[in-house]
Amino acid sequence: MKKILTYLFSLSVAGLIAQTCDGRYQTEIYSQVDVTTVDYGSAITRLGDTQILQMDIYQAVGDTATDRPVVIFCFGGTFIAGSRTSSELVTFATSLAKRGFVCASIDYRLAGSLFELISEENLIKVVFSAVQDGKAAIRYFRKDFEDGNALGISPDNIFIGGTSAGGILAANLAYVDELSKLPNDWKEWAEEIGGIEGMSGNPGYCSYPNGAFGFAGAVGDTAYIDANDVPYYACHSTGDQTVKYGYGAPLENPLITIPVSLYGSGEMEKRFNNLGIYNVLDTYTGGSHPPLNTAQRMDDTRDNLGVFLYNLLDCNAANLKKSDQQSCDDFGNPTNILAVNAVKDWKIYPNPSDNYLSISGDSNFEELKIMDAMGRELIKFSVNETKQLTIDLQDFASGIYFVYVQTEGVWRSEKLILK
Repeated sequence: MKKILTYLFSLSVAGLIAQTCDGRYQTEIYSQVDVTTVDYGSAITRLGDTQILQMDIYQAVGDTATDRPVVIFCFGGTFIAGSRTSSELVTFATSLAKRGFVCASIDYRLAGSLFELISEENLIKVVFSAVQDGKAAIRYFRKDFEDGNALGISPDNIFIGGTSAGGILAANLAYVDELSKLPNDWKEWAEEIGGIEGMSGNPGYCSYPNGAFGFAGAVGDTAYIDANDVPYYACHSTGDQTVKYGYGAPLENPLITIPVSLYGSGEMEKRFNNLGIYNVLDTYTGGSHPPLNTAQRMDDTRDNLGVFLYNLLDCNAANLKKSDQQSCDDFGNPTNILAVNAVKDWKIYPNPSDNYLSISGDSNFEELKIMDAMGRELIKFSVNETKQLTIDLQDFASGIYFVYVQTEGVWRSEKLILK
């Protein structure tokens, strides 16, 4: 194993500060873990069904701390399969919970089949639907904190990562903090499904993580990563042909061609180093995907991830976060995301509806569009100086639709049910 540390002194620093954080987070100090399953949101799948999104929350039995960092895990499976109960994630979540972290392993929406990913538009919508679900999971914890902090967490120490597709989810969640970073087509397709925030649950709370990690993860473009972005941990095999260590199209398969190329952990490390962002990359030889195929690698990854996280904690006086690292203070609680339908200056009615829809508001409408649950645009037109609209929907089939209205340059949305 070749181990690359951006800051070579990080391990020695960790040893010098072993007495900070009240002795927590570096080794297992609890013997038992309790796992609780909760619903953290819901979202419309690409088939038009409503999926209840669940997470398993791991907490050490007897741990009464009220400012614990949170680590969110996302499973792998090519965005078509996988489970929050995958063995490697259960192992990592259990071990970190014994160290004093609160851990969660989450559901997120998937594609219906591998062949759905042949379309670049479908692929981008699948990935950013998953990103939206990851953001809803982060918001769940920050909402719990604001509602009384029943989970005993620190809202300023929330980290997210995962394996393969889960790592791709986490990297794009962490580093695509503005739609403007995306290519025009990708931006448009992401907007059609609710932007990067989405409508998966817990609107109005900050969804920005304080760090990210990936076991054979990747990002759409390393240019998404800015100088004040959050630190990153990765492990990756140099010969990985499912998610490239460097740059290239994922999932080499003679039967299918994925229409995008990704920047893997090796390319991401170059960008982090150029920008002076704390990152750790554990590089393995061979082609295993993910590189967790031996007990020793599992142990090494668990321990190295633990050191990485410890080096980011606020309770660690020698933490390696940059002084200008972005946080929720830079973003605030999003109030203009498409998920926030508590905007009081417009409404749609009746809802559910039979054959027509009325829209009224306090501000002039600039543009309106209606999409189906698959993200297909059915109606789009510009509106001039009006605060009241009535739309004939008699030719629409029964089902779930999304109405988007632009006022004062901000898009807002509402789910519409046609009977």
